[in-house]
Amino acid sequence: MDHPPRLSRAARAHLPAEAVRGLPPEGAGVGIVHLGPGAFHRAHQAVLTQEAMAAEGGDWSICAAAGRGRSVVDALRAQDGLYTVTDRAADGADRLRVVGAIADTVSARDEPERFAVAVAASTTHVVTLTVTEAGYRHDPATGRLAPDDPETAADAAGRPPRTAVGQLVRGLQVRSRLDGPPLTVLSCDNLPANGRLLRDLVESFCALLPEREGGPLWEWISARTAFCGTVVDQVVPAAEPGDAERVAAALGYRDDAAVVGEAYRSWIIEDAFAGPRPAWDRVGARLVGDLAPYETVKLRCVNAVHSAAAYLGLPLGAATVADAVGHPVLRPFLAALYERELAPSAAAHGGEPPGVEALLGRLGNPRLRHRLAQIALQGAEKLPQRLLAPAAEHLAAGREPRLACLAVAAWARLLRTPPDERPALDPGSERVAAGLAAARGPREAVDLLRGPVPALCGGSGRDLGDRVADALAELEREGVEGALRAAAP
Repeated sequence: MDHPPRLSRAARAHLPAEAVRGLPPEGAGVGIVHLGPGAFHRAHQAVLTQEAMAAEGGDWSICAAAGRGRSVVDALRAQDGLYTVTDRAADGADRLRVVGAIADTVSARDEPERFAVAVAASTTHVVTLTVTEAGYRHDPATGRLAPDDPETAADAAGRPPRTAVGQLVRGLQVRSRLDGPPLTVLSCDNLPANGRLLRDLVESFCALLPEREGGPLWEWISARTAFCGTVVDQVVPAAEPGDAERVAAALGYRDDAAVVGEAYRSWIIEDAFAGPRPAWDRVGARLVGDLAPYETVKLRCVNAVHSAAAYLGLPLGAATVADAVGHPVLRPFLAALYERELAPSAAAHGGEPPGVEALLGRLGNPRLRHRLAQIALQGAEKLPQRLLAPAAEHLAAGREPRLACLAVAAWARLLRTPPDERPALDPGSERVAAGLAAARGPREAVDLLRGPVPALCGGSGRDLGDRVADALAELEREGVEGALRAAAP
């Protein structure tokens, strides 16, 4: 079919029964506002919300709010909120389903009043966020908003908000004026203690407002809003050109918001809700009192292996995680890094890391084109909790974290690579890379990284930064393959 019609509610009667099984009934009310409806949210939380509604009913449809661009919002609006998710298994078995958990869409940037009204609605009981690590615009050293961030300052000065925290606070401000019912806010981004962090960022935004405005607002928020942490896990690569064509071939309808991901989904949620919630626990999510063990496993095992694969795999010519995991020299290193340094650090915090072959088998799914260039973005924000935190603990215990330091050094080496010889990075990483261009050697390069990555500093004598500089010198002297063979023969 050359020009298939677009997916819509009207198409439902013509779609395969298996694809539309579990779709919420039309007219189900909105109970959740989600900020950041990218591919991950659409493949993960929205799917589990649809399944929860099928299991127990309730008005738990989602108002999906784009914080910056509006391409996803426009695509979903044109399709009555419907889109497809393909769960792609390594053995070749795919499951394609139509998801209808999103009942409304809004551009928080272009329609700030509509977004604030959605947050303030008395029928909204939960607000969720997936805005990536950089979207929190915070100082990792203090856990507060970065004091010199001009975007945050402009939001606090009263412009229509463009930052995630500014948009959330302005919505909560409208809710406070209406004295709305208690609300639960869930951060679903890969950040340590993300619920507590988001609460602190909201408090620090209120502190930027005039005292007569910010003080009472924070008092209301702290009394009526629960900020719960979560740990999410699912591999959802960026869309590939052929994804939409495969959906059209299977359904006969065009889907401009199609998502492909692995079948594995994990959602661990801190059980401290302020009010009602969907029956997520009936469809696979886990409600727990202490997130810390699950958080360390996700960040230090799954995410850390991803980062190491990206920074070491790209110079070896690997394009995807599957390429990196299958590389004959890199795979033994990733296994050694995991077994010797990452998994023990997570287990020391009460976590239960998966076996190395199970993890690498999952991450190495050859049918998921999880691009290393995508994973390599925002290294300064990601590496402290993924690789540097476990490395620091090993060092404090008298153990040399050689493998983790080599992976971090590979990030530094990528930044020192001329722009025309590496993938384009995010603006923050490009600024750091520009500063490293004139570095006269590995030690000077790492010293320049100590500012944007304070976790490289600390302690007396030789610190993590010194060890990363040694590893960077080895990479530049021996090449990536040579350094990997020496580290994990």
